[in-house]
Amino acid sequence: MHRCHFYNVQVADVRTGAVRKAAPGARAQSIVMCLSANRNYNVKAGMDLRIVLSAVFCAQPLANAKHYGFKQVCEILEKHGGTEEPSNRGSPGSAPEYEIDPSELDWEKGVPIGKVIYNCQIDPSELDWEKGVPIGKGAFGEIRLVNWRGTRVAVKTILHDLASNVNVVKEFRDELGLLQKLRHPNIVQFLGAVTQSLPLMLVTEYLPKGDLHDIIRRRGAMNAGTALRYALDIARGMAYLHQNRPHAIVHRDLKPRNLLQDEAGHLKVADFGLSKFLKAKNDNVHDVYLMTGETGSYRYMAPEVFKHEKYDKSVDVFSFAMITYEMFEGGPAYKYQLPGDIARDFAMEDLRPPFKARTYPDGLKKLLSECWSKDPRSRPSFVEIVERLEKMESSIPKIASDMPRCQCTIM
Repeated sequence: MHRCHFYNVQVADVRTGAVRKAAPGARAQSIVMCLSANRNYNVKAGMDLRIVLSAVFCAQPLANAKHYGFKQVCEILEKHGGTEEPSNRGSPGSAPEYEIDPSELDWEKGVPIGKVIYNCQIDPSELDWEKGVPIGKGAFGEIRLVNWRGTRVAVKTILHDLASNVNVVKEFRDELGLLQKLRHPNIVQFLGAVTQSLPLMLVTEYLPKGDLHDIIRRRGAMNAGTALRYALDIARGMAYLHQNRPHAIVHRDLKPRNLLQDEAGHLKVADFGLSKFLKAKNDNVHDVYLMTGETGSYRYMAPEVFKHEKYDKSVDVFSFAMITYEMFEGGPAYKYQLPGDIARDFAMEDLRPPFKARTYPDGLKKLLSECWSKDPRSRPSFVEIVERLEKMESSIPKIASDMPRCQCTIM
């Protein structure tokens, strides 16, 4: 199925969710394609194409085309019966005719007649919560493995005695509002929620292979091929979050425990309880959001966070460097020291982990050193990190991997 929008022509494949935006020079060709694919707009035989044009583009397609100087588009619209008609809607770009002046609505004296219900609601009776198996627990809630419509899912809920805590409930709803917006192969998949009854629940896909912390603990140091693949999974997921529009998303608690492995052996970023939208004024990577305080886990905490300074999304880049270091070294640096002491030394003494493993590919030590730079502005973006890691991955020998492999037997 295709759909077109006049100002920013798009060709969308709803089967895959992929969207390709046409360049300005391709605007006319895109419109021709849309007009020639009448079946996609349920156009019946004999239907006036002008009706189709109005439905597909806007109420005044030809008027808008002339206003914005799209000569080719004007020719195409006129060829297919487009006309200009008198309109009292104002100039293109003005408020739509259904716009209401908010001052005309006496909202404060309004009578509540219902609540906004999330469109991701799951009927709690479909979740066999009581028979669920606990698979995780935190300060505010727990996660259980539960059956839902014949599928095993992970259900996160607030502990019953904290259900009335305003701050805890706000964090839950913030995470819910965020998860609904995320769609990426390296982000844990959100399935739905229960918000109209207690306990409040978040339902996500269940990833049975465990988290990166357990993987490192079991296997120790990884070979370069496996570690780079995992690093790319993390970087791609984080690039997606940081490139989110209109506001970047800062995870703020990136650590091995929050990186889950799927059946195919790839990592997915999870646990967005501390994540926040970075309401930047422009596309500058280093626009600072006024977030302060010791948010996240000490061992992966950027110095500016520990020192309660203003910080931006580069704090996730610092955490990424520490995680990647662990995959190559087989565990965290200074593992016998208290995490709080390590964070203080990182922040106050500029301490950084020593490179001991011999498996680092060319360029990776330099990249990690840039990622954990004390100057946030010197840290690369995740988009750049992905590009550099891909080059490293393509240059290393294709050696045996720790990734899941086929177990088939040839008879």
